[in-house]
Amino acid sequence: MKKSIWTIRIIGIGFLLIFCFYFFLGSFVDPLLFEIKKANTTSYFSQELPKEPRPSLNPLETELQELSSIPVSQDSTKAMKLDSIKSKTVNSINPIFTGQGIERVLLIGDSQLEGLRYPVSSYCEKNNHVLLSTVIWYGSSTKQWAITDTLEYFLTNYKPTVVLFAIGLNELFVRDFSARSKYIQSILKTFSDYGVRYYWIGPAAWTKDKGIIDVMAKEVGTYFFPSHNIKMERAKDGRHPTKKAAKLWFDQVAEEITKQGIIDFSVKADNVSKLKFKRTVLLTLKK
Repeated sequence: MKKSIWTIRIIGIGFLLIFCFYFFLGSFVDPLLFEIKKANTTSYFSQELPKEPRPSLNPLETELQELSSIPVSQDSTKAMKLDSIKSKTVNSINPIFTGQGIERVLLIGDSQLEGLRYPVSSYCEKNNHVLLSTVIWYGSSTKQWAITDTLEYFLTNYKPTVVLFAIGLNELFVRDFSARSKYIQSILKTFSDYGVRYYWIGPAAWTKDKGIIDVMAKEVGTYFFPSHNIKMERAKDGRHPTKKAAKLWFDQVAEEITKQGIIDFSVKADNVSKLKFKRTVLLTLKK
């Protein structure tokens, strides 16, 4: 028993001597230094949020950079004036003269643009203008374009001189006319703030509306085109105009918009262009 106790003591003394030996060696080695820094979280909270999130869109950066080099005609940057009392546009646009510069056209709106984008592209080519892009927001109405920053986003990035805005096909059965009037006024104010000329293309209604077309005509005034008065051949869904009908439709729009002096589309396009997908931006409503 005494022998085992002495054995344990000898082993313990041995470990103690080893510890003292390495402790003695460690006194000649520089210690490792650790520096703890506080994480910078300021950047995570400094970003401003838009008034409403815009829908997701396909990449635009490369195309926008290319289009930003297109010259803007000085005569084509005059803004339309908005009557703040009656919210009706005043015809203050000077005539557009051929050869004065390239008009930068932005076509925006709802699914009606599926057919309209082709004749619009052809008219731009024939009359020496540039169709910057077609922005199709499926299922959209004046409400979405008014309460989000989507319209400002595309005006800022594309810097158009003329906007063709086709909207209303999804609002034929609405009855909240007071609210719709405010949405329309908000959109018109955005156009005015950005100093861009525009033409409002009313819905190519397949059926009688509940009154929204009259509201649009009243608020927009001179620069509203009554598409519902044109008889059009419809696609398989029974609602959207066929590609051929869209061409005949825009022939009348082009004639009227030229008379208004908003843009020169006097050279009629006999055929429609084939568009590349990169020139079309597709937006969808979030569910």
